[in-house]
Amino acid sequence: MNTLFSFSLFYLSFIPLWISVIFVDAKSIISSNSSINTEIISIIVILVFSIICCSYLLYKIHCISPEGSTTGRILTVNEEKTITAEFLLAYILPLFTFDFTRWDEVILFLIFFITLGFLCVRHNYFSVNLVLELLGYRFYNCTLENDDGVKVTKIIISRTRLNGKVGEEVSYKSMNDEYKLRININ
Repeated sequence: MNTLFSFSLFYLSFIPLWISVIFVDAKSIISSNSSINTEIISIIVILVFSIICCSYLLYKIHCISPEGSTTGRILTVNEEKTITAEFLLAYILPLFTFDFTRWDEVILFLIFFITLGFLCVRHNYFSVNLVLELLGYRFYNCTLENDDGVKVTKIIISRTRLNGKVGEEVSYKSMNDEYKLRININ
């Protein structure tokens, strides 16, 4: 997983926070007679980064070629239904404590966010992503067996439902050590 792709996943995993910040900043702009520079800059930066990251993510996911993919036979499959909710509660909800209409609070948030982002990208951490779920991707905890009979347990991200596909072959590419993206080979 390259750095820009990893950062895009990380940034877009905070989409509920970004929508909330835009809402709060827009409300502040509408109801305020004082300086609104922080709010305007915040909205512009969030929108520009969201457009860039979403475009890049969509491009990378839809243009993945089957070359270099791994194939395995599905031995067990369980859909992960709580991954996104757990991520939202653990990582995004606490960030609502920052006041994004005050420049000093924005600086504190940026220090926290950049540090967290650096660590996630550096350690190749895959950020569970609401955008992927909105695009129809689901997360499956699968035990797979390769051609040599080696069994591995990985999380497969797939637009095609894998429930009931035990015994079938699945092709995938690695996003990191744990998460794999299913490749549709036609």
